[in-house]
Amino acid sequence: MGSPVKLGFFAKRDVLRCVPLMPSGATYGYISSGLAMPKGGACYVAAFDNPTNTSKAHIVAYIDWFGRAYSCDEPLAQEPLRDPDLVVYTCGNNTESMDVGKENNTVLLDGNDDATSPARLDVFLGDGSRRTVAEVRVANVDNTRKAEFSYTAIDDSFPGKFEVANPTRYLEFMSTAYLAFVEFARCTEWEPISTSDDSVTNGTVPNGAFDLAAIFSRFQQSDFFDAINREVLEAETSWTENPERARGIERFLVNGLRDSGLVGISADTLTVEGAAEGPNARLIRTSRYSNLFFLDFVYNTQTECLEDGAFTSCDATRDMRHKLLRAEGALNRFLMVSNFLESEEDDTFEQTEEEISKLADSFVEYLCVQAPDPNSPLEAKGRWDTHVTIAQAGELWRAPYRIPYEFCLNEACTEVGFDLAVPCKSTMAQTHWDDDVDDYLPYTPIESSTIESRYAAHAALLAASSAFHASASIEKVYVNCLRDGNKEDIVISVEFDRKTLCDAYSASKANSFSEPFETLSRFNARFKFEGDNGLCNIEKLFSLGKGDFKSSFERLVAIDTTLFNEKARDMLHVDYPMRMSIFEDGQRRAYADEVSAALDVGVENAELALKQIHDRTEDLLVRDICTRLLAAFSEGALGETSFLEVKEAFMDAYGLKPAMMRASSLMRDDDPAAIGLLEELAAQGDAIDGFNDTSRVCYRYFDSYETRAIYAKRCLDDAKGRIVNPLADEVFLAHDSLAQELTTTITGADEALRHAQRCIELSPARAYSYLRAARAYFMKDDYENEVKMCCKALEVTWRADDAGLAFYWLAYSFWKLEKYDAAVACYKRCSMLNSYMASEAKTELDELLSSVKGLKRHSVEEDEAILEAHGVPLNALTENAEFLLAAAKETIDSSAVSLGCIFAAAGVRILRDDAIVPALRALNVTM
Repeated sequence: MGSPVKLGFFAKRDVLRCVPLMPSGATYGYISSGLAMPKGGACYVAAFDNPTNTSKAHIVAYIDWFGRAYSCDEPLAQEPLRDPDLVVYTCGNNTESMDVGKENNTVLLDGNDDATSPARLDVFLGDGSRRTVAEVRVANVDNTRKAEFSYTAIDDSFPGKFEVANPTRYLEFMSTAYLAFVEFARCTEWEPISTSDDSVTNGTVPNGAFDLAAIFSRFQQSDFFDAINREVLEAETSWTENPERARGIERFLVNGLRDSGLVGISADTLTVEGAAEGPNARLIRTSRYSNLFFLDFVYNTQTECLEDGAFTSCDATRDMRHKLLRAEGALNRFLMVSNFLESEEDDTFEQTEEEISKLADSFVEYLCVQAPDPNSPLEAKGRWDTHVTIAQAGELWRAPYRIPYEFCLNEACTEVGFDLAVPCKSTMAQTHWDDDVDDYLPYTPIESSTIESRYAAHAALLAASSAFHASASIEKVYVNCLRDGNKEDIVISVEFDRKTLCDAYSASKANSFSEPFETLSRFNARFKFEGDNGLCNIEKLFSLGKGDFKSSFERLVAIDTTLFNEKARDMLHVDYPMRMSIFEDGQRRAYADEVSAALDVGVENAELALKQIHDRTEDLLVRDICTRLLAAFSEGALGETSFLEVKEAFMDAYGLKPAMMRASSLMRDDDPAAIGLLEELAAQGDAIDGFNDTSRVCYRYFDSYETRAIYAKRCLDDAKGRIVNPLADEVFLAHDSLAQELTTTITGADEALRHAQRCIELSPARAYSYLRAARAYFMKDDYENEVKMCCKALEVTWRADDAGLAFYWLAYSFWKLEKYDAAVACYKRCSMLNSYMASEAKTELDELLSSVKGLKRHSVEEDEAILEAHGVPLNALTENAEFLLAAAKETIDSSAVSLGCIFAAAGVRILRDDAIVPALRALNVTM
């Protein structure tokens, strides 16, 4: 056990009473709050001094919400990058186990509340093998936190075969299972029955055995550079003291890290000229897709990115970039080798340096082993699914050296173009094992160039196979290989056709394009070798976003009349994007541009344009503007330089903009005169007949297209089947500004509330409309109504920051209403959202806990039950994000790409998915 951890008074802890094999007099339990945990963490298993004194705890394990338990002796900052020591997984009606280490592999099942499902409980042994030790029954499977578990030990070798028949909740079940099958079992002579003929360990790592988990654990810390130094120091010290512990696989890793040039340095020493600071390097395990390491690092100036590890670089950052990428490559080759040996049930790791080095080299040489079969394409249909499926394929590439990519499709989605940032030899391994000298030697220049060239060729073939596999509609794939991501250094450019690649894939399936340049030569391919077998710069065959990849999609939503498909119409309740416009002057902007362009030629052309607009529009306001402008040109009041007057006539049809600009200036200066001006402006706006709601049309303000979409989801009762037109900004902003300004004083609370309520009428899908009202109720000490307004804000928000503020204000309101458990839950929820209010929420939570005697912390599921009982819409933010992503798919499939990209970008901020971002970049490339 590690050093004891002191628990705060309000840390949530529970003592376990009946655990098989628990030593006499020992006290164990679990801690579900009060200690730092990685995202997705459920609890820590711990030993206490005795049942009545649980102020100090010796941590023995960490448990997440995904059915995994990891041995540890201190609180963790991030999820362990290794196999768990114990895992529970659902197996439905079969006994096939699920892969471990992915968030979808949880005890959560689809089913009704009465469902009971079988599951298995496995222990990972010290030699890396895995053994099923118990059968589990999961009842009331509505979600992981509320499910109930019972289990029976089925390993006959387990001491004291037992059955836990009384259902227990997840935290107690996982903690008890870990203690029984892992922690306490280590103290017995128990050796689980192995499925192999080799002997296995008792769950600990004996002297001389290789501890793979220890290596991964060193890279769990946030300081990547310190992790490298610890690994090299501890490994080399261990080999010196105990030569028998040296393993070829770890020597291989240490050599790769030394190759990187990062040993013995820190981030502070990697500063470069022009960058604000050294790289903020974070090592991430991309478990959802490739399950490899990704070293996230950037160099920024005060205003721009100098280096992002992909397509953005400069001379100043190049050397540091190559060092960081070499380190990432060393870790990934080590990870891929260990994964392969484990999958082959050859995880004793007794291989020599030569064997390990050859195996790692094979992952580089045979990159295309993973290439999907283009002869068996997936059923991706529609513009959105095709883009996302291609991006998912790219995210799934298990590349020992990273291959950043950008891609785009033509409008018909029949052709794909890739730019691949293929690694240069400086980012690849610099040395290899030579058995003759029994040591690592540098690659020769010819060897390095050959590896670099072949890797680029294989990358091109992998990208092409992935694209053809994504959809049967793909007929051609173009690939540019950019050495080191340099857009001026194209070394391979290929035009692939489906039939030829399918034939080549079928012919070379066994050896995975073993002669990549011979395969490329079957296509329209450009590449050229120079000295030392290196590729030289060539002219590319295509460019992203140009030629066939140039799009004619309408960029401006306000004038986009593309007809939506049926699903998009059902979701958004409009027929085409123009009806989703959020700008009251959107169409008039287009008319202003049309007249200005004509005026650039001459006054006569401008007058002709005005007459044509007047005759083709049914908008009476636009007709009036055209008439007034024609009269002004005819009278000589306007002339050939009157561009500004023309634009103002169309853009400020109601004369509200100058007053709003003056009021905004006064508010910035804290001038009290702003209130009077805003009140005049609000009265003027409300008096405009053109914005009065009718039985056929209503006018609403929207601060974004996302809010306009949420209106379609959440505010049907307000629309009542009417056409929804955008309101002039100034009409709403006058009330909004007054609601904001008047809440700064207690005497202004009533007036602030009146304007806030008007904001809700004019913009019921905008979260801040309700938050303005909530603040006014706060000033009136009306906390019940403040709670209602915050809950309404949560219903419609699609921004994490707005939700964070709503939870923050909810917490204080519940505190004042003496609903302390709800207040604690809201403060915690605010912190979980990582909004700009998170630090204030944590501070006030501590104050609340210290001021209310007897107040207890609750688990996540208990917090959720408390808030649901108070009517707080906990899932609305996620539901809104899901709606935006679904709307993105349908609008993009309807060719309303600009609008769909806006929706998708908002949705993915809440529902993280690494494949959505490159798909969005691809869609925007063609715009």
